[in-house]
Amino acid sequence: MKYMEVLKKAREAELCVQAELEHIERLHRIMRTAGKSQRYAEEIADKLTRLEAELNDGIDRAVDIKRGALCVLSALDGSERAVLYRYYILGEDWRIISEKMYLSERQVYYYRKSALKKIDDRFNKRSVLWRSEQELRS
Repeated sequence: MKYMEVLKKAREAELCVQAELEHIERLHRIMRTAGKSQRYAEEIADKLTRLEAELNDGIDRAVDIKRGALCVLSALDGSERAVLYRYYILGEDWRIISEKMYLSERQVYYYRKSALKKIDDRFNKRSVLWRSEQELRS
């Protein structure tokens, strides 16, 4: 089940980056409208600088995590791959995926279930083969 951990971590990383981006965008809007005092604008600018550095680090981590998730998704193609890609890599929810792909939510869940079964079969088969090779060597 390690592949599910990889996929879940990729989704979590994407959602964290999205949240940080929203926070930074809000601070930019506040700074533009904060004509009240120079000091207040400078405080926000300092905070933005720190948050943008943290965001860059978060993006780097997310890219590394997503690289592993993309290897897992490479076992798929077509709609199954697209559904899992949108959910785990882009961080979209199932309703949005169904709207963007012009599918019913039921179809989206079907593709999800089918894709996860294919991934599970592929990775379980690989681990069984690996164990068999290890037993032959010993």
